[in-house]
Amino acid sequence: MTRKLPLKELSQNLLGSDYVLLGGLGFDQRCLEVLKNFPRERTVNIIGISNIGSAKFSQNNISAFRELAGPNSVVLGEDAKNIIEIADEVSMCINNILKVRSPKSLLVDITAMSHELLTVVLGILNSKDILNKITLLYVGASQYSFNTKDNEIWLSRGVKDIRSVLGFPGTMLPSRKLHLILLAGFEVERAAEVILRYEPTSLSIGKGARTQSISEKHHQDNKLFFDRLNEFLAQQSFYNEKINHFEFSCVDPVRTKNDLLKHINELPGSQERNIVICPLNTKISTVGAALVAIERPDIQLCYAEPMEYNADGYVKPDEQVSIIDLSDQAVANC
Repeated sequence: MTRKLPLKELSQNLLGSDYVLLGGLGFDQRCLEVLKNFPRERTVNIIGISNIGSAKFSQNNISAFRELAGPNSVVLGEDAKNIIEIADEVSMCINNILKVRSPKSLLVDITAMSHELLTVVLGILNSKDILNKITLLYVGASQYSFNTKDNEIWLSRGVKDIRSVLGFPGTMLPSRKLHLILLAGFEVERAAEVILRYEPTSLSIGKGARTQSISEKHHQDNKLFFDRLNEFLAQQSFYNEKINHFEFSCVDPVRTKNDLLKHINELPGSQERNIVICPLNTKISTVGAALVAIERPDIQLCYAEPMEYNADGYVKPDEQVSIIDLSDQAVANC
């Protein structure tokens, strides 16, 4: 179940005590919004996770995090050289928490986690059989790329690396053809590079459904980039197959999961394909993609690491927070 409420009302809606808050840290202006409105007086541990390679760009936010969180704060991953080192730190930290706390006391702020870090954290929580016992928090965006004109929006540029997400390798059989599924966002360059690198036999591109988008403005921007991606493909001589299109929820991870599974099940011959999902839309829809890969461990999740972020104008925070309860969601072990 997903519900939204004003950020300023978050503390009064969390009525428990002895909370543990775990959240991503980065250059994103939104990374401290949950913490500012969290019942810190009823919280025993506050843990920040630095996105890989971003510590030097995020020092101001990391310092502000430590000041807000106080003596009970811990920052993981500051010196990590790769996602494996961060995963090890997170896993050990959660093990220590579970020795003394109920998993229901754990809340995870996914707002400023990279898509890769987010899916890795979800995989770790699932491997410990607690994913359906914790609560996720997410602060959306009121505006993306606020330092550019509407027709020049960019969140990242270039692609440094494309890799399968740790814990979600899928089952890639060399005898099978590859079907790539993209959840389109605002980054045509990253999506195009994923397609060029994977050279899929068949392809699906999803866009956020209007009624399941954060706002009408975000939906129109998403549609613009969805159309640009399709125009790019029409100009490529290497790809002549029909492109499959579908819509998904940007605001409800269980709906996203169901939208994806429905589309996959309707693809001709999908059982005989290697399937790779690349989530490039909201963090909430990325949670949905992770739920698919947990239910279907034969499906791979991939991540396209950007060369450069629009760190100076990435996003302005919304005044609402989404509270995502996965307790009704059947979650299988990875």
